[in-house]
Amino acid sequence: MLILAALLGLSVAGCDIGGGSSDRAAPRGVETSTPAQLGPAEKLADAAAKTNKGVITVVMRAPGLITNTRMDPAGRKATMSIVLAVTEDNILRAEVIQIDTDLYLRMPDLPGASKKWMRSDVADLPAGSPFRVLRESDHTGAADLANCVVSAERKGGHDFLGMLDLTRSRIVSRSVLDELGPMAGAVPFSARTSPRGDLFEIAIDVPSVLPTHGKITYSYSRLDGVDAERPADSEVTELPGSLVDRFEV
Repeated sequence: MLILAALLGLSVAGCDIGGGSSDRAAPRGVETSTPAQLGPAEKLADAAAKTNKGVITVVMRAPGLITNTRMDPAGRKATMSIVLAVTEDNILRAEVIQIDTDLYLRMPDLPGASKKWMRSDVADLPAGSPFRVLRESDHTGAADLANCVVSAERKGGHDFLGMLDLTRSRIVSRSVLDELGPMAGAVPFSARTSPRGDLFEIAIDVPSVLPTHGKITYSYSRLDGVDAERPADSEVTELPGSLVDRFEV
C-alpha cells in the first residue's frame, strides 16, 4: 500500500480522507497575456508552464491518500505532508522537508522506522522516488500532465474536458500503468484554469476506465512563502536505503 504515495510522482493526491472541490477561490497567478488563438490543449500547456513559476502549493487527493506539497523553487526549499489511509483504522503520516539538496523525512506512524528526522542527499534517492520534492524542472508535475493531453475541449471560460495518454508521463507510477494496461492511453480528465491563466485543478477520471480505482485530483494555489527549516542535529539520523526502496516507483 505504501507505493500509493508515489501514485503520480508527488510530487508523491476507498477510504476517502478528503475531497477536492471546484468551489474554492481560484489561485492568484502571474499576469501574462495568452494569445486568443491557442487551442484547448495548447491553452492547458500554457497554463501548466505558468503554474511552474513562483511559490505554489499542490494538493493531490486520491482514494485513501492526500499529499500537500509547498514549493519555493527559487529559494530551493519545499515541504510535503502525506496522509495514507491503509485501512479506516490504520493511518500513516509522513513529513518531508527539502532545503537545497538536503532532504529530511519523518514517518512516526511506520512500524520500525526511526521517530527522528531521517536525512538523505536528494542525489542519493532513486530517480522515481516520490520524495524528490523539488525537481529540476516541472516541479509541480503540471507540464508532465499537460504533455499527456491527446484531446481537449473547452467547456466554458475556464473549464476543460479531454483525454490523457498516461503512457507519455515520466512521473506516473509504473505499477499504475501496469494496472491500467492499454486503457492508460485514453483516460478522461477535467481541468480548470484560474482567471490569470495558470492551473487551478486537474482531475483524472480513473474510475471511468478502471472502476476499482478512484479519481485523482490535483489542486494548485499560490502562497507567499514556504516555512522550512533544517531540523536540529540532535533530531536527525541518516535515512536507510532499505526504507527508501519501499517507496520506489
